[in-house]
Amino acid sequence: MFEKDLSDNKLPQWMFITPNMTNDGHDTSITTAGKWVKSFLEPLLSNSNFMNNTLVLLTFDETALQYGVNRVFSVLLGDAIPATSQGTTDGTAYSHYSQMATVEKNWGLGDLGLGDASAAAFF
Repeated sequence: MFEKDLSDNKLPQWMFITPNMTNDGHDTSITTAGKWVKSFLEPLLSNSNFMNNTLVLLTFDETALQYGVNRVFSVLLGDAIPATSQGTTDGTAYSHYSQMATVEKNWGLGDLGLGDASAAAFF
């Protein structure tokens, strides 16, 4: 379905895509996850049907640390990122709720009154 919508230039305004249990890296490795990201995402980043005011949030949801703060790696990709933010790093503390806060802010949806209410939006 995704490939057909992509070729027909009928992608929805918001999508959530997650790899399968092998490619998500939980029970395999970052190398396995990285290969999936490269094979899936790299072609899309040069596809004009996909890269049309697009924001891609690539997140690995936890570290392998047993103790201490759980660091979550995320990177924003796409042509929807403001030019002033491209190629920069940001020291703001974000959470998984930041994904929701960004969507809510983008479409003027308001919040759910939970963790998203106080979460920092990505931009």
